[in-house]
Amino acid sequence: MKKVVFIFVIFLFCIMITGCSVKKVQELTDAEKFSNEYNVSKNNPFVYTNINNIIDILEKGTGIFFLASPDNEGSIRAASYILDIAKKENIENIYYYNPNKIKTKNTKNYQKLVEYLVPSPIDDKEQQDELEISIPTFYSVKDGKILCISTNFSNEEEISEDYLTKKRIQNIKNLYLKILKYEECTS
Repeated sequence: MKKVVFIFVIFLFCIMITGCSVKKVQELTDAEKFSNEYNVSKNNPFVYTNINNIIDILEKGTGIFFLASPDNEGSIRAASYILDIAKKENIENIYYYNPNKIKTKNTKNYQKLVEYLVPSPIDDKEQQDELEISIPTFYSVKDGKILCISTNFSNEEEISEDYLTKKRIQNIKNLYLKILKYEECTS
């Protein structure tokens, strides 16, 4: 038994001497992660957040949010437009969150987010549970009040080249600018 322990100790010692070590992986900044996911510049204002922070700000805070998924073509298109405008306006922070992480589980926090972002006159609880957040959703909140919200590019038609005329693109960019400037809007 002493031989087995001795051999094991020698084996561990040899492993340590040969340089087997855990290599620390360089952590990416939020901007770099977003850049990798959405194929945009690494110089971007997107800051990853969590559902609890979103709900806190919706209840009493101020912020600009982009709810999206890198697996969604509309989200990718929206991200590039938002970034272009944000750079021109010197915007430093846009909170980013991918709600698909909690959407499939239909968590209590997801349902709370739906209540804030999806206006619904539905009285039937079962139908209300089936409501979901459009991806992408871009909005601004000031002192717990949603000022402006956009769900542009949330369906196939809105991302087709035939639909996206210069005028429509400019209207979307104007709406995004209102969101970034914390202006109220009606659409």
